[in-house]
Amino acid sequence: MDETSFNPYAPPDCGLATKQLSGKKKEKFRIPIGVACNADGSEKLDLFFVGKAAKPRCFKKKTPEEHGFYYHHNKKAWMTRELFEE
Repeated sequence: MDETSFNPYAPPDCGLATKQLSGKKKEKFRIPIGVACNADGSEKLDLFFVGKAAKPRCFKKKTPEEHGFYYHHNKKAWMTRELFEE
């Protein structure tokens, strides 16, 4: 299993002229994502997201499994040992 993150509100690092943008703060909000498969890649698990909300509005009335991934939540949206063991 590997853990990465998705930063949906991160501003671009450079503009159209490929010049470094200054004066922008880095956005700290991120969504941890867990990805898992076996050594030869024949068995892959669905993506595993960790968020803060128990039922995010973006899911509407569908469950995360209906969208094709697993979703768990905790207060700080961290990948904890308990979530990793699931």
